[in-house]
Amino acid sequence: MSRLINKESNKDNKKDKKKEDSSVLERSRSILRDLLDVVVSLYMVVLMVVLPLYTTQTGYRYIGTEKCLFFRTASLTACKAVLPLAVLYLFCLGVKRLRQVKHDKGDAPAVSVTDLLAVLYLAAVTGSYLHTSFRQETEWGDAFYGAVGWYLGFLTQLLFLGIYYMVSRMWQRKDWIMALWAPALAVVALLGYLNRFGVYPLDMKAAGPQYISTIGNINWYCGYLVTVLSAIAYYLWQGRFGNKWLQRTGVLFLGMGLASLVTQGSSSGIAALLLLAGVFYLLSMGDGEKLQRFWGGCVLLSGVCLLTWAVRRIWPQAITYAEGTTDLLTLSPLPFLMMGISLVCLYLVRRSCRAGRFRPGIWSLLGAAVWAAAGIAAVAYVILLAVNTRHPGSIGALSELGAFTFDASWGSNRGITWTAGLTCFLDQDLMGKLVGVGPDAMAQYIHSGVNPALKSMVEEYFGRLMLTNAHNEWLTVLINEGILGAVGYIGLMLTAIYRCLRAGREDALAGAAGMGILAYTVNNIFSFQQVMSTSAVFLLLGVGEACLRRGGEQRREKRKI
Repeated sequence: MSRLINKESNKDNKKDKKKEDSSVLERSRSILRDLLDVVVSLYMVVLMVVLPLYTTQTGYRYIGTEKCLFFRTASLTACKAVLPLAVLYLFCLGVKRLRQVKHDKGDAPAVSVTDLLAVLYLAAVTGSYLHTSFRQETEWGDAFYGAVGWYLGFLTQLLFLGIYYMVSRMWQRKDWIMALWAPALAVVALLGYLNRFGVYPLDMKAAGPQYISTIGNINWYCGYLVTVLSAIAYYLWQGRFGNKWLQRTGVLFLGMGLASLVTQGSSSGIAALLLLAGVFYLLSMGDGEKLQRFWGGCVLLSGVCLLTWAVRRIWPQAITYAEGTTDLLTLSPLPFLMMGISLVCLYLVRRSCRAGRFRPGIWSLLGAAVWAAAGIAAVAYVILLAVNTRHPGSIGALSELGAFTFDASWGSNRGITWTAGLTCFLDQDLMGKLVGVGPDAMAQYIHSGVNPALKSMVEEYFGRLMLTNAHNEWLTVLINEGILGAVGYIGLMLTAIYRCLRAGREDALAGAAGMGILAYTVNNIFSFQQVMSTSAVFLLLGVGEACLRRGGEQRREKRKI
């Protein structure tokens, strides 16, 4: 009898010890997860607030290089803190799973299609670096760090992907990021708007029309502004900035961003704005409240255009840089027409909602008509461009417009950059086409003289300036990381846009991430990767995936209940 009692006592002691060990392990895992969240959150603050506002005494002279180096230093520092904690956390998680005899398959970490495409892009970048002929440092740079002064090589691509995985896996969702990001963007946008009229609150050396705010070149600025602004606009459109005063403050910040966007000087941002307005309308037309917010946004856009119209009329010589779309939006009668249409539509929607007679069918028909007209216009433009390029002067008066002839100067020199980029890709053998010339190695390939005709063409047009990219992000990825890289990168973006916007019906933060990624993608049809906007879009990719993972976990918990 005593033996039986001792055996039972030993079993109970083992069970108690096992429970105690399990409790210690779970507490350790929880502490590690909270520490990871703190470190990643601080890093996110650096990307959202510090990096955009970061400048040095050299002003604009080396601002692109300085931003890249600051991003690299901050990211590597974050990695030094995150990696040891992540290893310990995974060890605790692994021990926990080994000790569990049975566990629910629903507890297993989910891997999304976006995750898999990110892995494909990582593999392509790595393969591209291992295959490239430009690993050794040259006067144009090397594939590890990238082109001199540009630094978007192998290391930076790894850091971009690191942002995605850190935020999507280690960040515990907090909606404060929009409340923090919006004022940071407002400061950048206000400085950009003032700079465009020759007012420089900050002493920036080498200031000139091509540089703006604390970001630098107008292409950099446009890519950053349209990406972050679109995410914030979506969050406001969902009415998620809390009480009415926070919402009104958010609208003020949005107005600053729109005012700077219409005056910054890069046409790709205006094209992105128009397309995103169409997307917002499609998402709004079936809901009276959201449609009111959409037309309210149009009133805000028209208002900042009219304000700028007044400024330009009073001080005609004040603006330091303007191109066709800027003049159209801020100097012509168009903003008056925009304001009139927006106010009428806002009044009609509001009245029908208050009377309980809102009819989404009418607004849906209007949206379908506008999108159809835009599609027809786009197809017609491409046809006219092709015809006039092949047979100059064949489309009458339109032939005199540079936009209808595809040559070296078409699209602010996109003609020459796209031609050079396509030539780089076609030059490669099968392996080169699969993995590319190397991360950020387009400039090195061109200027190395591997193809003398290509080098001569580029240098004849740009002199000794390096052509680091094709001014089309997808084409540049195809050149640098090949077909595998392009499939991974494009798939990463498109699946994230679709999944985040779909989830955005219920989760405003996920939808905001999706809209920001969409804006970045549209803008970069005519633009390129750079450390400001690309770090922001990978941050949004991580935020969106974190929201989607959390939603998936909640659905699994409901199924268990």
